[in-house]
This record gives sequence, C-alpha cells and structure tokens, in this order.
Amino acid sequence: MSRTIRRQAPPLEAIEAFILATRSSSFRDAADRLALSPSAFSRRIQALEAFVGVALFVRDKGSVTLSKTGERYLRTVEPAIDSIRRATVDLQAERGGMALRIVVPQSFAIGWLLPNLPDFQRAHPEVNVELRIGRDIDDLRRGHADAAIYVGPGDIGAMPAIRVAPISGILVSAPALASGRSPPTRLAELADFDRLAVYRPEGLWERWLRNMKYDGPPLSPPTYFEAQFLMFEAAAAGLGVAIVAPILAQRLLDQGRLVRIGAYQASLGIDYYLVFADEAVQRRPDAIKFRNWIRSGLDRFA
Repeated sequence: MSRTIRRQAPPLEAIEAFILATRSSSFRDAADRLALSPSAFSRRIQALEAFVGVALFVRDKGSVTLSKTGERYLRTVEPAIDSIRRATVDLQAERGGMALRIVVPQSFAIGWLLPNLPDFQRAHPEVNVELRIGRDIDDLRRGHADAAIYVGPGDIGAMPAIRVAPISGILVSAPALASGRSPPTRLAELADFDRLAVYRPEGLWERWLRNMKYDGPPLSPPTYFEAQFLMFEAAAAGLGVAIVAPILAQRLLDQGRLVRIGAYQASLGIDYYLVFADEAVQRRPDAIKFRNWIRSGLDRFA
C-alpha cells in the first residue's frame, strides 16, 4: 500500500514572494525586485494562497492590501524566514564567500569612499565590498544590503549603528567666479553673491549661518541642485558660493578647483552613521574590519 506524504509547508519561493509583497509599494515593484514578470509573481502569491486555503490579500479595484489573516500569517513567517536568511548569510561569511553589501549616498561614494577604498582592499584583500548607491536604509530591512552609510539623526528603528563622523561645513567657491569677480572674503559680503544649495540634506545653509552667528544683510534664496556632486561642480565652475563638507570636497580642494573662503567652519547638525542590518551582521568579521577602517579614515574630519 502506497502512502502519500502531504507537504506541511509551502515552497520557500512562495513565502519569499509574499513577504516581499508586504515590503513593496505594489506587486509590480515586488516582481521587479525578484526579476519576475508581474504575472509570474502573481502566480506565486496565488499558489501560496491555494496552499494555505485562505486569501492573504484583499484585492479591490486594482489595489492590493493585506487581509487580517495575511497580517497574522506575516507576523509568524517573517521572523522565521529572516532567521533562515541571516543564518545562511552568516555561514557564507564564515567561509569567506560572502560580499559585504553597503548602501552609500552618492556624494559620499564619489567624494570619499571610492577614492579611499583601494586602501581598504590592500589592507583586507579577503573582504569583498559591494556598493549600492542610495540613502534608503529600507534596503537593510528587506535583506538587500548588510550595512549603510546614513546621514542622521533619523529613524533607524532597532538596527544597530555607530557614529563614524560629524559633518561640518566650510564656505567655498571657485578661485574666480564665472562673472569675473573674486570670491567674497567676509560673511558680510554673502548678500552680493549667488549661493548654491542641495535639496537633501535640507536646511544646510540655515543651520550653518545660525551656528556661525551670521548677522549680515538679508540673503536671497539659494539656487538648488538635486545632488551634492552637481552643486560641487557648479561651485567649481564659478556659479556661486557653497557650503560643503570637507569629507566630500577634499579632492576638489586638493586639486584647486575649489578654494576655502576664510577660515569659516561650523557644524551642520548632522552626522555620518554606519548602520547594520542587525546584530549578526555587526558581528561579522568583514563588517568589523570595514567599521574599524572607516572610523580610522574619518578621524581627521572629527
């Protein structure tokens, strides 16, 4: 007599799709993250719902939300899947076959990390570092990265983090402005020059002027740029004066494309943090080596 053994758990790929769907803005976004077509992703969700025998999502006029049953199921399976994933990552890291995946803001990657990363690789050739450009630490929560360089303060939840450097600002411009004028020499002259700024982090000029106790003439609104490296290039092209962090602009200063205006320097009220996905990542040998290296490298900016 033959005996059929019924599976007690659904395929892991179906549970993975379910969890990712709850962490994404839409099924399409979740499908993209798994490199699946939307129809293939939907089939995975449908297969899971057929296996458990209940709808996990409420579908209404094109929108999809978790059902009450789906919420209860997620609370149970998500920690288990995260534990499996983290145990696998830890085992791979012990064998030296795992990359340290780090999310880095573009300005920090261009201005400091990439120029200095060869030093880390020479000191630790056994560590493989993979960089992902971004500011969103949700990549850590989703398991897409192990650590992130984060500009704080901000909400990082329960993820472990260490402060690696404060961020201060100095006043810079090109040696000669595009108009042919020389740069200002005193803060009181700022009202006569165009100011350059970035959208994020916001309020840098306001915090810097407040910390410098600026009491000069009222200033016109600055010209904004989408990214810091664009603002740096605009300043180097002589389009105005800018507040920059020496950590990010040191290479342009060394090249003489930017020059400091006076000895003005003040805190911007924000810091760089190294955030880890969880305590298991924080204890990994490759993460410890990277942490020690980056703290040592940024000490001179403290």
